[in-house]
This record gives sequence, structure tokens and C-alpha cells, in this order.
Amino acid sequence: MLSKEVIKSRPMVLWCYKHKLELSSHKKKCAKQIKKLMQRGLLDPKKDPFSLFMESEIVSYCLYKDSDRILGNTYGMCILQDFEALTPNILARSIETLEGGGLVVLLLRSLSFLSSLYTMVMDVHERFRTKAHHDIISCFNE
Repeated sequence: MLSKEVIKSRPMVLWCYKHKLELSSHKKKCAKQIKKLMQRGLLDPKKDPFSLFMESEIVSYCLYKDSDRILGNTYGMCILQDFEALTPNILARSIETLEGGGLVVLLLRSLSFLSSLYTMVMDVHERFRTKAHHDIISCFNE
């Protein structure tokens, strides 16, 4: 979708995550993992264009804790994998690296209702927990 909209060369993709990737960041290992998934029947290249995307795009991977190293670079697309681990600073750093008209994709594990998005407990809420206040109540839920 992104490469169809851009006239110039293929845009670089920034993939940010907290702990681990579903697939390897090494191009040959990733291709091998995709091939294994296709052999098991878990990935169909005709129905799922993810393997085509991983093979055709230049993807740069970054941990959330190392997000300061991406400043100064320009990307056409940003994929944020672990939504629960996002902080305002990480979100601002990653969006700041996008060129004009860039695309931001938030990957969510499981989201049955849109209302569960703003009641989700995130990692940033940990610093507000004390012995007296174990549960954090969302203020902005409507």
C-alpha cells in the first residue's frame, strides 16, 4: 500500500518493539522462518501479503529502550509492535522520524472492542502504583 503511493524509491520501514520480534530481524533467517510457516500451513503467501512485505521492503529494527538512536533518520513507515509498552516520549521519537505523508501502524495483540483500547493497562502506569493504590483507574474512558 505504501509503495504504491510513493513515486520515488521504496521507503524505509522502522519497526519498533519492546522485547522480541515474532520473526527474526536477519533477512535470511526471516526468509527461512517464513518458509517454515508456509510449509506448516500457517502462512499462505496468496492470502497473506506479510511475507511479500518482509522480502521487498528495507526494514530497520529498534528496541523501545534504544529509540533515541533513530533520531536524525527518515523513514516512510513506522510499525509500533508492543502498544502496551509505548510511552509518550517513545511515540514522539518514532513519529518524528517519519517523512511527510508517512504511515504509522500500531500492532495490537488482541482487541475485541475499541472501548478496550482506552481502558488498557500500559507499562507507563507502573510508576503510578504505590502500596496504598494498587489499581490504576482510567480517567479518560469516554
